[in-house]
Amino acid sequence: MFAQEWPLIFFTLLGQFAAGTFIFMMIARYQLKTRGMTDMKWVSKGLVSLIGIMGVAIILSMFHLGSVSNAIYTVMNLGSSWLSREILFAGLFLGMLVLTYLMERINKPLGIVSIVTGVVGAGAVFTMASVYATTIIPAWTHLNTYVGFFGTMIVFGAIGYGMMVALFDRPSMAKEPYVLFMKKAAFAAAAAIVVQLVMVPVYLTGLAGGGPAAQSSLAVLFDGNVWLMVSRWLLTIVGGALIVVSFYKAREQVATKIPAFIYVAVGFILVGEFAGRYLFYLSGIPMNIG
Repeated sequence: MFAQEWPLIFFTLLGQFAAGTFIFMMIARYQLKTRGMTDMKWVSKGLVSLIGIMGVAIILSMFHLGSVSNAIYTVMNLGSSWLSREILFAGLFLGMLVLTYLMERINKPLGIVSIVTGVVGAGAVFTMASVYATTIIPAWTHLNTYVGFFGTMIVFGAIGYGMMVALFDRPSMAKEPYVLFMKKAAFAAAAAIVVQLVMVPVYLTGLAGGGPAAQSSLAVLFDGNVWLMVSRWLLTIVGGALIVVSFYKAREQVATKIPAFIYVAVGFILVGEFAGRYLFYLSGIPMNIG
């Protein structure tokens, strides 16, 4: 495999982080405004951060494609290629992030543009998943690919939103409207983790009942990487649980100095999601045709 897959691991993870964080930020912005919160300095700074993250993601994707000219050539096949659609949606999402930032800076309403940007971001994640779900690789053609990619988007979105507020407007984290929204975000992330966990036995059973390529993928996961697979979920579950608990046990402390255990929790989740994406690419064994 694997040197050529590293850029794709980071491209998909960073792209899903950017899309999820933007969606959570805009939902939070709307709900906080309805609760009387007007000074949300973290929004514009957060948008700049997402522009940088998505820009890095697109640059990394170029390492896999080889060059900008290859990307331009690839995007010409929109009618038949999910890879072309992925490139298009990633570029559009970056452009819409820039537009949203500019409108935020000049205090223009973000209602329509934020909805369009969120839809384009979710569309980018959908095209990322579809690139793999439409291959001849049984480990990727399962519904689990979509569940995993969108699950990561939601989990990263909740974390990313919290990071933006913590980095750019930490005192606000103790305010009741912010705490209420972060609780909702944390439970949304927990629900996304649960859905992915429910899908795991369905996915593994499907591989076990598949052809030689599917069973080879299953062997890759269990023969040499079973502990990595178990660790991936343990890290994600423990990290998610710690973050949920933090909003009940360390609310005031978070507003002044973020406790070390929250950094540990976020680190657990990030490492767990990275391990999951690594295993996703590692399991990609194609069917033999002919």
